[in-house]
Amino acid sequence: MKKWLSAVLACVLGSLAFFIVSATTEEKEVVLSPVAPPAIEKELPSAPPAESFLSVPLSITAAEAERLLGNALGNPLYNVKGQKLDDSYGESAADVLVERTGPVSVSLENGRARVTLPFRFESLVRWKGNIFGISSSTKQEIFGGGRIRLEVKPTIDRDWKIRLAGSLAVEWKEKPAVTILGQKVGIARFLSSILEERSGDLLRRAEEEINRSARLKERAREQWESLNAPIPLTDSPRLVLSVRPLDVAMPPFAAKGGILSAHIALRCLLTVSSGTPEGAAPPRPLPELSSMPPGLDPGVLLNLDASVSYRALEEFLSGRPLDPLDLPGGGRVSVGKISLFGSGEKLAAAAEISGTAPFGAPLKGTVYLTGKPVYSKEDQVLRVQGVDFDEDSTRGLMRMASWIVRPILAKEIGETLVFPLGELREKALASLGEAVRGRQVSDEVTMDGTVGFLELERFSLAGEGIRLSFSMGGTVSLKYTGKKEGKN
Repeated sequence: MKKWLSAVLACVLGSLAFFIVSATTEEKEVVLSPVAPPAIEKELPSAPPAESFLSVPLSITAAEAERLLGNALGNPLYNVKGQKLDDSYGESAADVLVERTGPVSVSLENGRARVTLPFRFESLVRWKGNIFGISSSTKQEIFGGGRIRLEVKPTIDRDWKIRLAGSLAVEWKEKPAVTILGQKVGIARFLSSILEERSGDLLRRAEEEINRSARLKERAREQWESLNAPIPLTDSPRLVLSVRPLDVAMPPFAAKGGILSAHIALRCLLTVSSGTPEGAAPPRPLPELSSMPPGLDPGVLLNLDASVSYRALEEFLSGRPLDPLDLPGGGRVSVGKISLFGSGEKLAAAAEISGTAPFGAPLKGTVYLTGKPVYSKEDQVLRVQGVDFDEDSTRGLMRMASWIVRPILAKEIGETLVFPLGELREKALASLGEAVRGRQVSDEVTMDGTVGFLELERFSLAGEGIRLSFSMGGTVSLKYTGKKEGKN
């Protein structure tokens, strides 16, 4: 404080001396027109943007799987005419009908989905043959029942189709048998083998119904294309967030604790730019679903590259005009438009000033100030330190006895060159958080999560503006609900 007062006092005394020497001369307008400091002309190649990675767990509970498979495995489960049976005892064929008689039960443990459903069996069996030299034939209606067990390992192929690879086993509660010449001949084993052979048809039916209901590829394409639309962040400066998705991957499903889960991994580039958002470029086609190793932790790791133009920063400054500055000795200076550009590692400001120098001399023109931009993590602001007039502006002020303006004007303009990034940070967090919080991906799938932190990793000056690189993280999940909920 004492040093600043001493500087002001020296300025006053210097101006007084100048006034005594020049009091008898006619006042002339002081016009400042120093040479601008060199601006950044050759753009340095920017570092390749860091990729962002979202590992999103998708889960479905056993109860939800039971409802879904219950819809898929409707009656009849099996219905065929003239099914050939075992020929060990003669020629035989049967009309076979298998129907489900109760709800589907699903167990999700040890990496597999085990599906159990009760069934009833009825068949009209026709047989003819020769037993003990006696020719015989019969036509009988037989019945049986039990449980069908399907052991399934679901996957999603590269074309976004759900596949149900697995096997079928039959547990008979009432084993069917046919009576020939007073003797019962069991056919449960034959019928079981028939059902096992046709298990692929049953699984394909379930696949078709599940894929018809899920429409994974269609919904994935909708979400993929929706990422292409710019997201407005702030109005002053005007900033928009753009997402460029690159690819999607998915590891095998895991079944444990009554939950079937997998992670959908999205690799993308995130950028923030200033100015009026342009029309969204055509999105890249939805890629094939690629494989991903199991065991990755769910979460969000985002790298956000921002480019804020000097024009956008100037618009921000224009909304915070400086009050006229009263100078010692009776002078008064107003600061008009402030233009910004990069000059080496420093941020340069061209300030248009007008008014009167101390003791009445008219003053106008442009002065240039430079300083080093620094980021305050605590305050979430980008400010310019060590703001002072460049050498040519300083010489001009001293030559025209307006150098008293220097410390006061440099201090006031320096305090103006503060650009809060907290709002940008909060808006980016809010926009990305809104994108993952309670979002209805489809009628039966809801996304939920948080984006927890955002940190500025680095920044640099470029020819057109300031480049900023942020990193952020959080968690996000997808839940199959079986009913519409959340918000669009």
